[in-house]
Amino acid sequence: MKIHKNFNINNSLGINSIAKFFIEIENIKDFEELFNFISSKDISSSLLIIGEGTNLVLPETFDGIVVKPIFNHINYDKINNLISVGASVNWDYFVDLMVKDNIYGFENLSLIPGSVGAAPIQNIGAYGQSISSLISSIDCFDFKLNKFVNLSNLDCDFDYRHSILKDNNYIIYNVNFTSNNISECNYDYDSIKKYILEFNLDAKLLTLKDTRNIICKIRERTLPNHLIIPNVGSFFKNPIVQKKIINQEYFSLNNLIIWPLDSNVVKIGAARLIDLIKEELDEYDNVSISSTHSLVLVNPESKASQKEILNYASHIKDIVQKKFNISLEIEPTIIN
Repeated sequence: MKIHKNFNINNSLGINSIAKFFIEIENIKDFEELFNFISSKDISSSLLIIGEGTNLVLPETFDGIVVKPIFNHINYDKINNLISVGASVNWDYFVDLMVKDNIYGFENLSLIPGSVGAAPIQNIGAYGQSISSLISSIDCFDFKLNKFVNLSNLDCDFDYRHSILKDNNYIIYNVNFTSNNISECNYDYDSIKKYILEFNLDAKLLTLKDTRNIICKIRERTLPNHLIIPNVGSFFKNPIVQKKIINQEYFSLNNLIIWPLDSNVVKIGAARLIDLIKEELDEYDNVSISSTHSLVLVNPESKASQKEILNYASHIKDIVQKKFNISLEIEPTIIN
């Protein structure tokens, strides 16, 4: 276990954030030492588990303990059709490996930033696929009870951009994925269909590698690379609402992107909502909406504070609420 004091927390949003304690965990034996350290400091309520920092809105000072698990293993269990993956393995590196090994189900989640360990917390998803359908179980350490826990898929209580891991005392160090998924790709998503049509491709002839390449091309077209322009990807979730509550005084339903969930409930494309009201937004000094995707807030010069970013997000939410009677929910985790 390595302990650093007053350590800079690397994060994709580019906020200058310093942690009072920053701890690296490199093997299972370190967890006992971590528990003792946390107990001695009596600040377990101010503990942050971090992967690559790609889905966090951090404060300038975090007066607590940041824990970074460093587990880089990838092990195949062919008898039980499982792949056990360390929490710190880069997610897209793992997806690329699955495609090369001809293991289906991961390809639509290509190029999502972050680590394997962080991915289940938000139940990451894209282009009609969610990570929850690929997970068998997750191995964690409970830092308050000082014990190891194995969570089944059902234990995780996965939902849209949510899981039980989001507000709990677990440090993920290993994720067990299924490898016997249905051997076919999912092209049933508008942007994929449009790409296939645009380039006159035959979906029946596309390979698993082709599919990953298509997803990467689509993402690269619209989502800025956080290594070049600091961001956390989609800043707002697609809201799920009763269709009847949508205000049509300013824009009709035909102006919106709507996915029916049942006869009364719909999911609304949040990017379209923001597209429609962008001209009414005030300008902020250090934070703005990406020019390529309205769900992405960017901190181009890494000068914005957490407060400025959240104030801008609130400004967007207020206008969307006024125009559509729809409440937007922030997707990344806000750290106080």
